[in-house]
This record gives sequence, C-alpha cells and structure tokens, in this order.
Amino acid sequence: SSSSSSSANPRVYFDIRIGGKDAGRLEFELFKESCPKTVQNFRCLCTGEKGYGVTTRKKLHYRQTIFHRVIKGFMAQGGDFSKADGTGGESIYGGTFSDENFLHRHFGPGMLSMANCGPHSNGSQFFITFRSTPHLNDKHVVFGRLVKNTELLRRIENVKTDASDRPLTDIVVAECGEVSKATPVAPKSADDDEIDLGVDSDDEEEGEEGKDGKETAKTASSVAGHDKKEDAEEDETIDVAEKTKGMSARQKKFFEMRLK
Repeated sequence: SSSSSSSANPRVYFDIRIGGKDAGRLEFELFKESCPKTVQNFRCLCTGEKGYGVTTRKKLHYRQTIFHRVIKGFMAQGGDFSKADGTGGESIYGGTFSDENFLHRHFGPGMLSMANCGPHSNGSQFFITFRSTPHLNDKHVVFGRLVKNTELLRRIENVKTDASDRPLTDIVVAECGEVSKATPVAPKSADDDEIDLGVDSDDEEEGEEGKDGKETAKTASSVAGHDKKEDAEEDETIDVAEKTKGMSARQKKFFEMRLK
C-alpha cells in the first residue's frame, strides 16, 4: 500500500520560502520499489544531477522553482522549471514519459503525484494533495508521500490565490535534494505571524465546497485555463480533510498516524 514505508525508499526534501521568508522543510518518501522510473525522475530533479533538458535547454532542477497553482481543499502543483506557469518543464528522459502504473492511490493529504495533460504525458510537473482525491486514481501516477511537516503543507494550502489559482505570494523551492547524512540543516523557519499568506482569518475556511473534486491536476498545455471536472464522482471515499477539521495540530497528527 502507498503508506508502506521502506528503508530502501529514498527521501528528498524541499526547503520552502513563502514571500521571501523561510517557511520550513517538506520531506518526502519516494516509492522506488513500485515506481522506479517515476521516482528516479523526481529524485534527479531534486538533486539537479542530470544537467540540462534536451527540449527546454534549461537545468533539470527544482531549485528556485515555484508552486504555480494552489487550490484549497484540493492540491498544490509545481515543478515547471522552464516557464513557471504549468506549460513547461520536462523529464530527465527527454520530453515526457509513460504512466508507470497506478498501484498507489490519492488517499489523504500529502500524496505526491505526477501532473499530466492526458495519458503518458509525464514531465517534471507534480502535485501534492491536501485531501483524498479519488477521482484522480488511475489517471495520475502516485509515487511518494509527505513524511515531515504537514503544518507547512497546510500553510501552503492557505496562501491567497488569484482567479487562475496562482498564489499571490511566491511559494518557492529555495533548496532541494536527497536526504542523506550530508544533507544541510533546514533553515530556521520564520514564525507564523512573520509570513504573509495574504489570508484573512475569517476566509480561511471558505471556498472549499465549490472546488471539491471538480479539478484535475493537468499541465496547462492541453487545457484552456483549467479543466473543471463537472461530473465529479459523488461517492468519494472518506474525506480526511473533513474528518480533521477543527482538530488541534497534535490531534491531526495522531489521526494521520492512525491512517497509515
């Protein structure tokens, strides 16, 4: 299952800056045993070890890239290192590569999955779920999960966005790489009140209903604006985000641990 942990699975990290302030480190476990090709692509884009892309002619590296699309109650999308708007990027294999498999499911917050513009169109763009998104199962390849810092994921979710779901405050992957004994220590993150998310406290819980389950994490190349999934499945699985609403951070952590 996607929550099975293995010491053979590599871990990678993103040091995030929001509005120019250090916000902390996201750490991911990558499911190497079940998705070796997809994992190798993401891992190398974290380390930058593959040099330059054949189609973009840009460095194959997530360093200094942004999350260009954030939809509260759904997901955060990033990885477009060439255009930063959802129309660019490429894989370490040159251009795009095939869907490896759909063994892992979009269950709960923190699942790491490939964005695409239809079958077999994986490049460098990825997304991180904020909740279960079962309507993306069998369409997007899940290849990892967030293992550290769900609080930071929540903070990213609450950044104010424009009508195109683009954050008004830049969310930047300032540094990234593979976690090892030589991994540099994460910079101390700024206090909550120092980071301007552009959010009013009273609109934090608004807007979840309208967007629920009606989006797909597509790369923009095949979509005009975005792809609204109008006929979203009504019978979705247990919505983890709903269950954890109103819980304290500690209660949420216990709840998420129980799910794993």
